[in-house]
Amino acid sequence: MAEPRQEPEVADYERVICQIKDILGARLVTASDGSISEIHIMARSERNPKQIVRDVESALLIQLGVTVDHKKISVVQVNSQDLPAEVAEERTPYQTVCRALRLVSINLFTRGLEAEATVELEDGLAGRVFQGHACGPHTPERDLWLVATATLNAVERYCSGLWHMVLEDLVWVEVAHRRVAVCAVALVGQSGYEYLAGVTYVRGDERQAVAQAVLKALACRFCLYKET
Repeated sequence: MAEPRQEPEVADYERVICQIKDILGARLVTASDGSISEIHIMARSERNPKQIVRDVESALLIQLGVTVDHKKISVVQVNSQDLPAEVAEERTPYQTVCRALRLVSINLFTRGLEAEATVELEDGLAGRVFQGHACGPHTPERDLWLVATATLNAVERYCSGLWHMVLEDLVWVEVAHRRVAVCAVALVGQSGYEYLAGVTYVRGDERQAVAQAVLKALACRFCLYKET
């Protein structure tokens, strides 16, 4: 039975927001019932404020699982050279508690020359399960590629389609006499694209190693996954 969802506190919102590029500070105003009524942000002037608002919406959805109306978010921008030295310096990003995605199951079905991979991830906070799929030719190497793609598809569903995630490469290397899975992921969103990489040791199950490598690649960007 899933545990009741824990509502994030004001400090959680502020920590997540302050991780976003060019944001210098954030303050929230709450209503009498404890809900968020206003979000005030101070940011550098290098980026379009509409993009900052979109990034705030996306970060809160991904890390805290909450949807915020963009009308509640206000942004004031300042020039870095006009700021006091202690504010203008690069901030150390806040470390937030992982909203962990747990790897629940990996299944591979084969039908003649075709194969289908199914991966299930569970949201550790809300208890929801997200299922990803991928189909393609059935060969030993491509089967593992399908597992990685299905994992990305499950994460896309978790992210409500805010990002498109593409598996760019999956390779195997040997480190300290042990086999290692290395994956490269392209993350495409409204603000552009970036490349992420994830690495994990093989502990007997190559399919599990591939899925974990994908999740670790995304964890370095979204803090979505923590091994148990």
